[in-house]
Amino acid sequence: MAGINLTVSWVIYGSLMSKNKFFKLPLGYEGKVLSYYKFQQQVQNELLLIIRSSLPGHLANHALYCVATRNKILLYTDSAIWSSQLRFYHQQMLQSLLASKQGSFEVLQIKIIPSTVEKKGEAVKIPSKENINGLFNQAENQRDVVLKTALLKLAGTLNKLSKTDSSD
Repeated sequence: MAGINLTVSWVIYGSLMSKNKFFKLPLGYEGKVLSYYKFQQQVQNELLLIIRSSLPGHLANHALYCVATRNKILLYTDSAIWSSQLRFYHQQMLQSLLASKQGSFEVLQIKIIPSTVEKKGEAVKIPSKENINGLFNQAENQRDVVLKTALLKLAGTLNKLSKTDSSD
């Protein structure tokens, strides 16, 4: 029994080494579940190509992904601006999908993929002590209560930030 396990592991090791790959990509397996998802991805990519071919060039680049269900297509784009532009071609996209005979789709929804915003680690510039004291002085001389309160809050916040910034 130990000889069989050793032989099997050597065959697996030898096949991995012969291809110069140590790991097999998940979609490289031919299992039933993964092959089903692979097929679905291929169908949806074909539908996306059909949709893109029915659009003008500048809009085709903004049709990013599509997901097909029974009678509904979800088309994903990168911003609300392009979404509104794509809605003008709604009927044209549906007609091209029907002409392709890839399915009978009745509904086409256009959705937006939210973009990720990366915050840069820029340091916040805090005004000098003289400017913060100037805000306190301006607040004391204000007759308008709302403006006076706002200036006092701003000066107080800046004063706290300058103390924590100088202690770091």
